[in-house]
Amino acid sequence: MMRRLMGLVCVVMMLMMVSPIARAQESDFRVQIKVESAFTRVLPAFDAEPAASVFREERLEVVSRNLDGTWFEVRRIGRLNNLGWVYYEVLERYSFRPEFLPLGDVITGVIGPKPLTVAPAYAAHLVQGANIRERPSRRSYAIFNTPPLVTVPVMERNQDGSWLHINYLGYDGWIAAANVRKLDNVLDIPIAPGLAPLDVPTAVIIPVELQQAQIDRLRDFINTRTGVAVQLEQFWWAVFRGEIMPCDAPEEITYYPYTEQDVQQLPELGRYVPRLITAIDYLKTARDPFTACGIVRPGAVIAARDAAINARIIFSATLESLVDLEENVVQARR
Repeated sequence: MMRRLMGLVCVVMMLMMVSPIARAQESDFRVQIKVESAFTRVLPAFDAEPAASVFREERLEVVSRNLDGTWFEVRRIGRLNNLGWVYYEVLERYSFRPEFLPLGDVITGVIGPKPLTVAPAYAAHLVQGANIRERPSRRSYAIFNTPPLVTVPVMERNQDGSWLHINYLGYDGWIAAANVRKLDNVLDIPIAPGLAPLDVPTAVIIPVELQQAQIDRLRDFINTRTGVAVQLEQFWWAVFRGEIMPCDAPEEITYYPYTEQDVQQLPELGRYVPRLITAIDYLKTARDPFTACGIVRPGAVIAARDAAINARIIFSATLESLVDLEENVVQARR
């Protein structure tokens, strides 16, 4: 009897030790409704039949994502039955990464000629719009252009992980990995068979001091704009909650200034600047309502707040990329 009791005590102690981790994992994919009420849908589409009603501040567990990561399949916390699908814009800001969710629907929303037949095990979140190309090369024909801030299924990669074979709503092809949020597991993705050998670029020696100066200038620019994005996000959240706020517009928001010589010194600018243009455009959208002070329509408040959030996300992802780039520059000094 004592042995059995001791065994039970050990099991209970082990459960107590692992349960915080289990609870953390369970809460990773939870969201909260931000609108007064909304329908969940039987499929991830606005014209799908309503499945259930959800209400402001209701917390839900996310089960899966749709083809572009803009709809989430949800259920009430602690329940086994799924409620249906909700569009991301009815949700408060969430901290999880949609690319870590399983793909729950491979059919709804397809517009391209090559729909998926199975759900791939990998996904990537685009921080900027990307050309889908026939082959993993910038010289290859562009099939389609994706919007920014969508999540796409990933089937394969090229030899060094610099290109990803993806499917966006039925458009099947390759995108440069520089367009996506950093993938820690990129080398786990299977390599596509039959690829041509990687291009060997012509070696150009650039002094690391010049590269570091370019990185520092770019980081300063992004940090300043990130601060503006955070301020605008907080401002529009306050307005959304009904607070009366002063109509003090931020200074005019400008794009990143650079020249061909800057790109020669830091070729990565060719990748970073387009995404920064997208982020600045979002910032301008978040600033636009200040041009006419007074009562702002709820829809305009939500659009401005979401634009500020999108800008912040793009800036943060670009700063992450700069950290990796700087590590390579520092390594070159050794």
